[in-house]
Amino acid sequence: ASISGLYAPPAHAAAAPSGTATEKYVQESIDRGYAILRDTKITEPQRQEKFQEFAHSIMDAQRIGLFTLGRFANGASKADIDAFVLAFADFTAAVYETRLMKYKDHVLTVVGSQARAEDDVVVNCTATDPKNPDKPPFKVAFRIRKNSEGKFTVTDMNIEGIWQTLTHRADFTSFLQQRGGRISD
Repeated sequence: ASISGLYAPPAHAAAAPSGTATEKYVQESIDRGYAILRDTKITEPQRQEKFQEFAHSIMDAQRIGLFTLGRFANGASKADIDAFVLAFADFTAAVYETRLMKYKDHVLTVVGSQARAEDDVVVNCTATDPKNPDKPPFKVAFRIRKNSEGKFTVTDMNIEGIWQTLTHRADFTSFLQQRGGRISD
């Protein structure tokens, strides 16, 4: 079953075994990311740079970028797609940083997962505020896939029921439609 309706799995999805490698990967990644966000010994620009490097290391920018472009990737040149994916990776890292900064004083904990396919798992988390233990936790989820080398990568993040890549795809689709489908310029 899904965690409080955060993710409605397809009928064929199965609950991932507790403490899976995917869940451990997500918790370790959360801990690494939060260490950067909470680091008071570095300047804001240094934190942003470190978080961007971290985000690039855990996300599948190519997959996310191509999904975001959708049908507009079909007529684009390789150079335009590569430039978009590179710029979009920076954008996505900044979005993840902004979203997670809101919870930097919270405890973000993996609470379970749903296997959508062998290489596609949604890992559910809760963000609890230790200063307000009676306040309901925020729901966060990460969609984890394996890349071509079999390494876990983040392909989406859900905050309180909103999948970031779906939101970005809708926004970029609208933008590209207004531009006649042109990615460059």
